[in-house]
Amino acid sequence: MSLRFISLAGLALMLAPLTGCAAVAAHHQAYFNQHPNHVSGPQFEDPISGEWNVTFYVHGDKTPATFTFKLDGAKISGTAYSEHTGPGTIRDGKWADGTLSLTLDFAKHQSIVVNGTLKDGKLTGEFSTEGFTDKWEAVKK
Repeated sequence: MSLRFISLAGLALMLAPLTGCAAVAAHHQAYFNQHPNHVSGPQFEDPISGEWNVTFYVHGDKTPATFTFKLDGAKISGTAYSEHTGPGTIRDGKWADGTLSLTLDFAKHQSIVVNGTLKDGKLTGEFSTEGFTDKWEAVKK
């Protein structure tokens, strides 16, 4: 065998694992970008983060409020505000399969437990505070 053939064979053996790794990386990128249940990457949609115009139905009256959500995996953090409650923060916020649950804490109002679902771009659900439960809804600003 010539020295030139041995050198070329050695070079091919050294490059084979590198090209194999590149092919595996390309496969993984294509796979994860096509599967919506994967929670990272450019194809992941976050339908919950942002500002929401909220309406609480309190004993037949409408009370406007604002939620600001930030989604991180399955955790929701953020703030809430209404003229009635003042500013508040989100505690124990969870988001899974189009359903949210969280508690709103305020300095000058009892905490509010909020549960809801997202359907057709609208959040709807129930809230509990001060010994009663009623409905609420929200649309993204």
